[in-house]
Amino acid sequence: MEKTENSTAPSTKRRRRPRATWIKEIRSLRDSGLSCEEYAAKKGIVLSTLKFWMRVLRNEVGARTKSAVPAFLPVSVLQAVEAPASAANVMIEVDLANGRRVRMQVRPNMTSKRVSELVDALESGLRC
Repeated sequence: MEKTENSTAPSTKRRRRPRATWIKEIRSLRDSGLSCEEYAAKKGIVLSTLKFWMRVLRNEVGARTKSAVPAFLPVSVLQAVEAPASAANVMIEVDLANGRRVRMQVRPNMTSKRVSELVDALESGLRC
């Protein structure tokens, strides 16, 4: 069988998508609530390519987060009030530098130094 240069067979090679398209695609995946497998099948995307771009973009975000300097605002206590022993625990919420959020109940007699130590341990990955 002889090959001709004017072959009209469709190309099976897929065109490359730009990075910005993959960013939108990953956001769309997260918003969809579908699994990676379901999303890839629905959109006609190769699953391994979708997972590759998820890993690449996650690593880029992680690298930016680790290199970013955490920003804290100064806090001033206007009036220190001693909490009664019968006071209920207080729920506090802390956003860690790694993007995770921690909620914990704090006893009224717990010092701010102890809370700070707990947050430091959580951010460094140390076990309490």
